[in-house]
Amino acid sequence: MTLISRLIFLTEKTLEKKSSEQIKINEISIVIPVKDNHQGIDNYLKKFFELHTKADYPKEIIIVDNNSNHELKLESKFKHLGLPIELIKCKKIGPASARNKGAEITKGKWILFNDSDCIPTKSILKGYLNADNKSVAYAGNIKSLENDKLSKYYESQEILIPLKTYNENGDFVPQYLITANSLIWKKAFHEVGGFNEKITIAGGEDVDLGLRLSEIGKLSYAFDSIAIHDFSDGLIGFYKRFKRYGEGNRILQELWKTDLKPTLFRPNKRSLVNEILAKLQYIGLKIGYKKASKQVKKYGL
Repeated sequence: MTLISRLIFLTEKTLEKKSSEQIKINEISIVIPVKDNHQGIDNYLKKFFELHTKADYPKEIIIVDNNSNHELKLESKFKHLGLPIELIKCKKIGPASARNKGAEITKGKWILFNDSDCIPTKSILKGYLNADNKSVAYAGNIKSLENDKLSKYYESQEILIPLKTYNENGDFVPQYLITANSLIWKKAFHEVGGFNEKITIAGGEDVDLGLRLSEIGKLSYAFDSIAIHDFSDGLIGFYKRFKRYGEGNRILQELWKTDLKPTLFRPNKRSLVNEILAKLQYIGLKIGYKKASKQVKKYGL
């Protein structure tokens, strides 16, 4: 998951746009990377089984442990409910590598990427059926778990909703994807080479993938597919998140030859708290951007 500070202008390529096949729930494989968030996985699975019957089950759920400090285990109560759940390990650092490893073993025709700090709703799968229009990938919706001011800031700023823009036909579309909640046609995922594993942080890897997918096919929003995101890591987590996103922006700038240097902005909903949070967001982005500027060569980009 990441945040772009301004519009990216795509390279002018004349690739023939592809159309995907129909979305079917039983052809969706869910892939969730996780590091040191055993509780998040438990919360995800518990809520998923509370809200879905066997008739609504996807093909499978694949959880990818990306170098957790303590061994991650699946609770036995989730293993006998009629839905295949697999826990695998990925030693290569970064969520890009973890998602790729999970995608490698998926059996479905579609891959739904969620994060371990997300909680599914009843519409998380069916919402994509409502949006089905032969796109190669879809950007789902994200709502905040809590009602505190910090959580509502994330929601009002649409931090985890991809940038809204228009395609060459004038259609309202996402310019990229954010993998807190996104569905990708597996054939297209493999055609563009999956996630760029040179991006080892949780910032920019999903945007880069979405931009590459948009060059071979259409991206669409699926606002009816809702995942709930837990932003309970407070102000320290808020700062760390945007510092990481700033690093991601600098890496994307190098990859896509565009200007993503953070700039000051006003919050979408004006209030004293939101003005302060917007400044803190900018500071985090700026520090992360500068950090990555000094280190960008190490990514081999």
